[in-house]
Amino acid sequence: MASLNKVMIIGNLGADPEKTTTPSGLVIAKFSLATSETRTNKDTGEKNELTEWHRVTTFGPQAESCVQYLAKGRQVYVEGRLKTSSYEKDGITRYSTDIIATVVTFLGSANTNQHGGYGHNNAPHYQNQPPQNQPAYYQNQPAQNQPAQGGYGQPGGYPSQNDIPF
Repeated sequence: MASLNKVMIIGNLGADPEKTTTPSGLVIAKFSLATSETRTNKDTGEKNELTEWHRVTTFGPQAESCVQYLAKGRQVYVEGRLKTSSYEKDGITRYSTDIIATVVTFLGSANTNQHGGYGHNNAPHYQNQPPQNQPAYYQNQPAQNQPAQGGYGQPGGYPSQNDIPF
């Protein structure tokens, strides 16, 4: 049976991206992204904003671009997959779910960002390219070294009708 692990969100950065580099030179960028929705209380008519925080990780040239052009408050579109990992703290096993971004598109103008962020509107758009020495999370993943394109069956585009499991 086929499966699909895909996430697409639009939100605002909660802080500037954090950059790390592996010993082999691979750049990794991590940032938090907030998505919000407004709900109305049926009894009081009061509107409440609900915010969900997402942890995003990206690699390579895309990570370098994120570190260079993104800042707290900047709005972005992120496409990727979910990855859950576990760790132990104070004798308790805890779980963390991150979005491994394959596409990060910078949205909005840096000067008109309502959340006070800054950056450059002409920043390049990168589709993440797996490194030559692939870490474990890239195993059995197809290389995506084509620029993002639209349409069914196109690299970086929508799945072809043969790829849809129903």
